[in-house]
Amino acid sequence: MSLLKKHTIALSVCVLTLLLLAKFFWPLFVYTVPLGYDVGLYRYLFIRHATGFPPFIISPMDTWALGHPLGLFIFTSILMKVGLPVSWLIGWIWNLFPVLLALVIAWVTAKREGKAVGVLVLLAAILSVAYFDAFAYMYWKTLASLLWCVLSFHLLEKKSPFAVLTGILTVVTHHQTGLLFGLVFLSWTAIQFFTVPASQKKSKNTKMMVMMGSVILALGLVFYIPVWNLAVWPHILELLQGRSAPGGNFPSLLFYLRTEGILLAFGVVGFAYTLKKKSFSLSLWHLSVVWSAVFVLLRLLFYKRFFLHLDFFLLPFAAIAIKELWLRYKVPSMRIFLVCALFFQSLVTLAAVSMRTPSIDDSTYEALSHLSESIPTGATVLGLENETTPFLLGFLPDTKAGGPGFELSWSYDDWKQFILGTHTDRARLLGTLTKPVFVYAPPAFKRYYGTYADFFLQDACFTETQTPYLFAADCK
Repeated sequence: MSLLKKHTIALSVCVLTLLLLAKFFWPLFVYTVPLGYDVGLYRYLFIRHATGFPPFIISPMDTWALGHPLGLFIFTSILMKVGLPVSWLIGWIWNLFPVLLALVIAWVTAKREGKAVGVLVLLAAILSVAYFDAFAYMYWKTLASLLWCVLSFHLLEKKSPFAVLTGILTVVTHHQTGLLFGLVFLSWTAIQFFTVPASQKKSKNTKMMVMMGSVILALGLVFYIPVWNLAVWPHILELLQGRSAPGGNFPSLLFYLRTEGILLAFGVVGFAYTLKKKSFSLSLWHLSVVWSAVFVLLRLLFYKRFFLHLDFFLLPFAAIAIKELWLRYKVPSMRIFLVCALFFQSLVTLAAVSMRTPSIDDSTYEALSHLSESIPTGATVLGLENETTPFLLGFLPDTKAGGPGFELSWSYDDWKQFILGTHTDRARLLGTLTKPVFVYAPPAFKRYYGTYADFFLQDACFTETQTPYLFAADCK
């Protein structure tokens, strides 16, 4: 018994790590297809960037791909150049990454708040639905940037100059997380400046913080120069012109209030407790929650995506609340209530997580994986709906492939006329493309368009090939 007590922390870490592995690895064994809408897009990005070496060389790629910051692809390009298969990056490495990130934020929290709280961060990560959704949507850049962000906060608190490197990586890996990091860093530095005595405002530490922030900003902007017109400027223009801010592709706040309300409540309690304990002195971690909440509650740019950041930075505060409530209320009934609340949250989380399934079926994925064998060099391949087209791009990275919302310079009305219009409309639009031209019509196309899909495929422009779902397009 004494041996178990002595190694309680180590055993808890092992058990919770195994549960984290189970949470993020079960889709790898249950489904043939990786989870997430962005699987095909990342496959395309990893392959295309690996043919160059960003940020020094950017290989030719579709315009939409140039809207992605380059930070992540520096590392993935190196890995692929030394022989790492792209299937690993959208497979088991991706399954492992959120586990690694959870362990890192748990370790950093343990350094600040003690080992027990660090262990409870792992529990909070297991209970979080939004954290799993970031994995299920395959938000590679977001989680990679959050890893650098957590390390940056840790190094900044230690006044380490290495925070410059991790800060730059945070900014150049994901623009949303980079924006959040910049706002947090600037507000934290301002608070530090205005709250220290006047005699200390020009101290070595204050000067170092200003210099580090300047270097991070300057080098971060340099990395964004190659993709500025697509990754940054359109969003600035939207704000300047007062356009309605896009919410981003993520479930609503109401969904998470229903599915992880208990965990969020712990996070808010922990946030308030630590704020009061520190005499309302805002740390980097507090400011991360504040700024994320500002984006979510005021519905600013990509506000739905910022809920992930809000949830993520509340995890340490939820862990603090669980520990403090357990220690403060030693009455058995209160502890039973706490355990029951956590158990109920785990059941709801399990139900929510099990709802996440691949966006395409096994047969379509299998057919797509062999599609390049049937496509001649220089051909154009058209996807017909948004469900399959991202995968089409990923499996045909060296071919001119596109679909609604992806390249080919067709407007929304052009696509509408092509799919729902007449033979003459199709002939005119196909005449603008480089031949030979193929269209890809998997079951998703027929599910989405119903009888219109049959009418479309019966057009004289299309001839079925021996390759599943592939039709040659030639309006002679």
